[in-house]
Amino acid sequence: MVFKPFLALFRARPATADVVAPETDSFLADHHDDAVYGLEPLRILISPLAGDAEGLAARHIHDRLSGRMGVTLTVSDRPLTAGGADHNNPLIVSMAVDLGRRWLAREKADLLIWGESVKTARGTSWRLRFLARATPLHPHSATMSALERLEVPALFDDATGDLAFGTALAAVNVESADGMRARAALFRPVLRAATRFAEGDSDGTVAEGATAQACYAALLLLEGARTGDVKTLERAVAVYQGALILGDDAFPMHERAMVGTHIADALTLIIEQTARPKLADKSVEYYRAALNMVRKEVFADDYAALKTRLGLALHTLAQQTGEATHLRDAADAFSAATGIWTITESPERWADIQNSLGGLLITMGRLTAQPSLFDKAVAVFLKIAEARPRTTAPLVWATALANLGAALKEKGAAAGNLECLRQASLAFEQASQVFTELNLESNVKLMDSQRALVAEMLAAQ
Repeated sequence: MVFKPFLALFRARPATADVVAPETDSFLADHHDDAVYGLEPLRILISPLAGDAEGLAARHIHDRLSGRMGVTLTVSDRPLTAGGADHNNPLIVSMAVDLGRRWLAREKADLLIWGESVKTARGTSWRLRFLARATPLHPHSATMSALERLEVPALFDDATGDLAFGTALAAVNVESADGMRARAALFRPVLRAATRFAEGDSDGTVAEGATAQACYAALLLLEGARTGDVKTLERAVAVYQGALILGDDAFPMHERAMVGTHIADALTLIIEQTARPKLADKSVEYYRAALNMVRKEVFADDYAALKTRLGLALHTLAQQTGEATHLRDAADAFSAATGIWTITESPERWADIQNSLGGLLITMGRLTAQPSLFDKAVAVFLKIAEARPRTTAPLVWATALANLGAALKEKGAAAGNLECLRQASLAFEQASQVFTELNLESNVKLMDSQRALVAEMLAAQ
């Protein structure tokens, strides 16, 4: 889901130095069983790997990922793709993604693990790919795309299995409250195990080492997005950059584009916590470079997601520079995304982008001193909250309420309207309740700081 639109609106907030670092926050690890008990499990479908004549891979993957609470595993009866197909070819990957999403819908599964078995100079490698039911828009929902892979040795050990399971959690696009809680409870112990594996010595192929590092970075990015911990996000950037250097030509163009996208994602999250102006330009550069490497006619969903991310980054750049030109460019990027994700075919994604456009109205109202734009933004967010209610789309609803609070706060401040400020405080409180349910710690802290700021404004009035 798109959290960036409202996060970017609140620059005048206290520093979040008290965010708990991953190494010291042990609640989820200590209460793992309690956290997932009674929740709907994440459903993972495993396809036999193309080229695996003996059919060992799917069963081995199943065994290495099994025995964990909060997850159900099913092995399909046939491979997603045929042996001998060139899985580095964008068209082959695109067709596999389309077919795989039909499988996920039919099986009512959250994630499909598929791939191929290949011969290398060191033996046999299994190239695992992870496909969620929908293309994620932001690291809160997933940080591993369908265009990427994890390459592992055949019949891999338990330690590699922990990394593969962590990658699955980073790839599954969960947008329900129960799904978010289940993944959060499963994620912490897996992250610790994957850290030990990824930061240890490796004697595999270059592709195995590079993709393992990229997947480890995806875990770090997901954790940093959830907690808002800057050190974790900076570590994710460093590991991603190291994976690109290590892999060199091991990544085809669309995979390099996704790694660059994740680096930009991490940079934008760092900006939200630290307000470093130079990083805004850098994130825009990464998104634009990725768009040049992802073909719209082949990977339409990923292209739309990149356009959305670019629009968000340009919004941040406009706030830091005060240049309205960036807002117009951002609006063009969002428009391109809604040309693919229309209200009739992709209402959830369309609603996400409307949140972003509403955020542009607030920023434009600030830059141009036109209070009427705040009213237009309020109308946009109320429409989203009505169309995507809390019970069926908690993330969209909470994002809309947080944005609504921002618009009402700006309107109340501009007009000296106490009732608007009171309504803003209520919107922040309601959004905070949902973010608490979803284990999004950094967002809860942000809502609390906004309510405190509104309280100060009311007291001054």
